[in-house]
Amino acid sequence: MERRNILIILTDQLAWRALDIYGAQYGSTPAINSICRGAAVFDSCYTPCPLCQPARASFWTGIYPHETNVLSNGMKWPVEPVSESIKTIGEVFRNAGYRTVHFGKKHDAGSLRGFDCAEEDQLPVEDPDWPLNNDTFKDRYTAEEIVKFWGGLKYGHDNDNPVFMIADFVNPHNICGYVGNYAGAHENPAVINLPELPPNFEFSDINNRPLPVQYICCSHNRQAQAAEWTPENYRHYLAAYYRYINYADSEIKKVLDALEKSGRAKDTLIIFTSDHGDSMASRRRVTKDVDFYDEVTRVPLVFKGPGVKDLYIKGKPVSLLDLFPTLCGYCGLAIPAELRGKDLSNTIRGSGLPAREYVVSQWHTEWGYTVEPGRMLVTDRYKYIKYACAKDDSKAEEFYDLGSDPWEITNQVSNPEYAQALENCRAMFRSYLEETGDNFENLEFCADPMWHSHKPGYENHEGPAAPAWSWEKYGRPGQDGKR
Repeated sequence: MERRNILIILTDQLAWRALDIYGAQYGSTPAINSICRGAAVFDSCYTPCPLCQPARASFWTGIYPHETNVLSNGMKWPVEPVSESIKTIGEVFRNAGYRTVHFGKKHDAGSLRGFDCAEEDQLPVEDPDWPLNNDTFKDRYTAEEIVKFWGGLKYGHDNDNPVFMIADFVNPHNICGYVGNYAGAHENPAVINLPELPPNFEFSDINNRPLPVQYICCSHNRQAQAAEWTPENYRHYLAAYYRYINYADSEIKKVLDALEKSGRAKDTLIIFTSDHGDSMASRRRVTKDVDFYDEVTRVPLVFKGPGVKDLYIKGKPVSLLDLFPTLCGYCGLAIPAELRGKDLSNTIRGSGLPAREYVVSQWHTEWGYTVEPGRMLVTDRYKYIKYACAKDDSKAEEFYDLGSDPWEITNQVSNPEYAQALENCRAMFRSYLEETGDNFENLEFCADPMWHSHKPGYENHEGPAAPAWSWEKYGRPGQDGKR
């Protein structure tokens, strides 16, 4: 089989809902739109974890976070490099004769083993209207280095071996810094034509959610910083989020133009996706942390290239864990037996739909200051979520009918009309735990009462919030997490 070039364009914190192809009514992404035209587009792809490092270590190895043991972003929950005994996608393709190269953000806990990773650096970018930080500066550098690669000006490459490139952009992650810039009560930038708030902006059902969800403002400092925001502040948050998406899109255009100019575009499979999403003001939420709602777990997944059909695959759940086996299947390589994902290569060629009952996402902790393990299981209609926070399942579970409630407004876990559907998902969840050796039922929930001391509701937040930089105001906890 002829070996095609592979180009994975990865963004950070891009919710599928923010793109034109999935129905967005705001923003401008001409480069991403060009990838989506004539491509195989999946509308129900989920990340294995809605957090950067665990997600990346998971999809670059094709196994779950509990198997890579990459469970956090570090700090008080240190992360060891992925074991040498675990195969990575870079090693498999390098051994098959590919020139494997990576540009941009890594944050991979060693799971990019097998790739030649370019240095991470920055180039200046100025914007008079929106605050920019290293996320945007790094992306400018990444795009410029990729242009040099395809032009042969710096890195050099021969035309006899296929290239497997990852173009790893940080934006729209700059939105996290935006929250810090506009923490607390504030006046907004002068912006007109603001996005509308989502239908689930008001969170009237918060008392019907598990403890970790009720108190995300305590476990995540960005949510605490938004406690005093007005609805208009959230509309400006959305406008900023779309602006950072546009920054990513402008860098992606440079990559696509350079690939086209190199003469290799017609022989290249392009994949566009993101490591996780963003809350996008749903439930008065900013960024991501702890919860499993579609805004943070559901991501774009697009394949475009030789042999790929123009398809829109709707309502069939797939996972970023499918990326590794799908690329193996597309390129005619043996699929490592230990991979947890499914080979979608026949689907993108127009032969059959994804065949699976469910996909799973995991959460453990962001920085180790609160440890609130959770799991999400999604079928083509239902979403089941469970946290290790209570012996009483009714206080630890969430259940949504995505068919009738796509915005996940009402937790149906106690609704007798859904009793059978809920039990079916519980049974699938038990099967998943057994099949994958996931020790979730024995994991410990660890959150000091100080993190859950105010009335539920993110707008009611008071006191400390993890991690450390919020302690300047409230005092530093001791080693046990207590003040």
